[in-house]
Amino acid sequence: MKRLFALVGLAAVVTGTAVAAPSESGVAPCDKAMVGDGSADWRGESLVAGPVGVLPRPLRQMSPTKRGLVTKMPMLVEGREPETVTVSVPPTLRKRAFLYFGGDSSFPHDHGYGEIEFQLCGNKPRTIWPGGIRVKGEGPVHLNVFSEGRAEPFVLPLGKPKPYRRTAQ
Repeated sequence: MKRLFALVGLAAVVTGTAVAAPSESGVAPCDKAMVGDGSADWRGESLVAGPVGVLPRPLRQMSPTKRGLVTKMPMLVEGREPETVTVSVPPTLRKRAFLYFGGDSSFPHDHGYGEIEFQLCGNKPRTIWPGGIRVKGEGPVHLNVFSEGRAEPFVLPLGKPKPYRRTAQ
């Protein structure tokens, strides 16, 4: 999975320069997913919440911008169409954390989303989307993962955001 995540470039989530109107929810359709489906042992190399995985310590090297800290954070979701999985910023964090998946927003310039519905691909056991997150402040961040057939969400603890710092050479 690390090799597959390494292929994700910031350009994969940039769709234009115009700033779109803020939106609470977005959709990450199958046709915006990456090529490939990740490794079968992805759970051993990922931070996991139910069917969702991201690289460990995803907020450890964030880039500072005028609107907060940003970082790429590809997301793997296990399952097949017609199942959907929704990843949501908890209401208490909605003014601090913003998601960018699905190709409908310009990362990190647009407002971002409070939740994303991931529409799984029918021809893959796992689907990976390029994307990212923007965070304001340095408090811990977690996301809620809602999957079909489960009343309570899984919690994806992302940790505390850490700005990237160059080391003196």
